Order: sequence, then structure tokens, then C-alpha cells
Amino acid sequence: MREFTETLRSVMAVVAHQLELMPASEGATEEMTFTDEDERDDSRFSQDNLEVDSMLETPRPNWKYREARPIHRKEEHFFRYFLDGSYRHYFLATGLEHDRSTPIFLSQIALAIIHRDDNGKIHTVKRQHQWHLLIAKSRISDAAWQSIQNAAKNTPYNIKVGDLLEKDEYTDDFREGQELREKGRGKTRHLMSAMEFEAAAAFIPTVSEGWMIKDGLVSFGKYGAGMQTERVIGVAKNFTSMQKFYVGGKSREKESVVSLIANLPHHHRTPAFEGFAGKTAFWYVRLRSPQHMQYPMQGVIKVEIPNLPEQPITTELIDKISGALLAEQFVTPYGSDDRWHSHLYPIYQAEHAAKQQFISTQTLQGIIRNALRS
Repeated sequence: MREFTETLRSVMAVVAHQLELMPASEGATEEMTFTDEDERDDSRFSQDNLEVDSMLETPRPNWKYREARPIHRKEEHFFRYFLDGSYRHYFLATGLEHDRSTPIFLSQIALAIIHRDDNGKIHTVKRQHQWHLLIAKSRISDAAWQSIQNAAKNTPYNIKVGDLLEKDEYTDDFREGQELREKGRGKTRHLMSAMEFEAAAAFIPTVSEGWMIKDGLVSFGKYGAGMQTERVIGVAKNFTSMQKFYVGGKSREKESVVSLIANLPHHHRTPAFEGFAGKTAFWYVRLRSPQHMQYPMQGVIKVEIPNLPEQPITTELIDKISGALLAEQFVTPYGSDDRWHSHLYPIYQAEHAAKQQFISTQTLQGIIRNALRS
């Protein structure tokens, strides 16, 4: 902890030399995360694909719902790896230079990949933790930006300096004049997703068998394909309610996702629909009976898979993935997370393995106060 304190102090000393700082109260304010952020992301990435009329599943389904049979580990150990990332994001100060200003954020991002062996025991096989200092580059001089970049290079904790105003998939709709504080958390989520995608792409080729579940989306909608890695799916516990679908046999009427899911029977799935520009396919699986939920959208997950020539999206494959997912719902972390109804337990474990790498907010606030006193 002493080494990180000294690292942050040396970087913030350069920031304070280049900019006049107006620190946040208590030295740092944590920007809280929200349980519906997956839904917000999905709404943003689906905005140009709100009416879904195409399916990528072959042969083309002429049915609306299809039963999925749970496939347990002892029958076929399909999913062996589980990836989740998490972040904490802090507002440190406002930096002033002449008539311009920028918020200054510090973010810590962590991820973990866990492996489950044939006996059901889990082991963490990869951990990754990264610090980011986020500043609006165009709001300060080139000299100040370069000095801050140089100060952060080759530090023991490798604090990366990022530009808040650099366009990315999560904050592309940011408008000049909009409060930059609103952009910081989106920028951190983008950095976390990029870190997850890179980790999965590097890891999967090193193992010869087994699929990976990544928590959350694998696509960026109109912004690009996102993850393009074989044997990886994304599972979202929360998702947009804005899309409408044309499903069924001869009478293909437009139906909202709420209606589609409300009528989705227990242990059934929908067809695999075409994601934006055909880069991904996605479908919905009901893990839990709607009779035991507070409302019909609970107990359902959205599944995404990259659309790759070497990995055809067949009914056989989607059935196998869906069946294996049904077997992952237990044990349920009821009461410890309000998303319990759509949690997959190994993902819950991966999330905890990632969060164990975090420096606590209380400790970090003390470190930041000391760094800002320099």
C-alpha cells in the first residue's frame, strides 16, 4: 500500500503543478454503479436495431419458443471458464488551467477468469487489475497533458492516463457542453469491456476444450462487433425492453420484448435473432418459472454469441448452450444481490474473485488525501 501511495502522490504532484486543483470532499467521491447498467448499455447499443425481423439460427425457426433440456456437468462439462469484470470510479478534483477546466477521475478495474474442473471445484486462473487517471485532454494544454503522461509512465502500479473526450462505444453520444462528470463512468465501463474482450481473446486459444461465459454483452451494436472470439458467449442479467420482434410461423406479428418474454415458458428459449449488422446472434432463456417471480421479466437471461464463419449458429449449438446454461443457475445467491433471479453461480463467483483485488474506498480515500497534500 505504501508503494501505491507514493506512486499516486508522485503523479498527483505533477498534476497539481500543471493545474490548479479543487479537490473533492474527503479527497475523493466514489461514483456509484447501478444494477441496471447492462440494461442501459443494451438500450444504447440496440437503438438502431429496435425492430428485429431476422434470425441467424439455421435451419430458420418456424416456432416461437423451444424447450431446452438442462445439460448438467456430469453429462457434458460444456462451460468450464467464467469471466467477469468490475470497476470502482472516483471523482478526485476539478483541474483548472486559465479559463478551461476538467474533472479528474481515478478508476480501478479488475477482472477474473475462473476455471471449474470435472469435480466441480473452481480455481482462479487469471486476475487482472488496472488503474486509470481520466482527464479531458482538450481542456488542458498539450504541455500539461504530456507532463502528466510522462509522470504516469513506468510507475510501479502502471497508472494509465486516458482522455475523457476520446470517443468510445459507451460515450459516443456525448455532446460538447454536457457535464463531463456524466461521461466519466461511461468511459470507465468502456475500458472495463475492452479489458474483458482482450482477456478472453488471449485466454481461450490457450485451452483446448470448454466454453467460456462472459458476464454482460459481447457486442457494441452499431459501434462495432465487439468480441469476435470462438467458444465465448455473453450473458446479460438485465437488458433493453425497447426492441420489438417478428416471430412465429405463418402469422408473424410484431411483438414487444416484454410480451415475448412474459409468455416464455419455464426452461424454454426464443429463436436466435440477428444482432446489429449480423455480427452477433442473441436469444433469451428462461431460468426460473414466472410464477415464482415478482414480475415476468425476472428469471430470464439474454445470451449473445459472435457470428463467426468457423462457428455456425445452428439449432443444435443454441440448444446445447441453452441447456448448459439452465444447469448453471444453482446455487442462488438469494438476498445478496437484487439480480439473484438471473444469476449464474459461477459468474457470481468470478465477480467476487475480481472484486477481491480492489483497494477499499476508505483506504483509497486516505491515500488520495495524502497524495493531494503534496
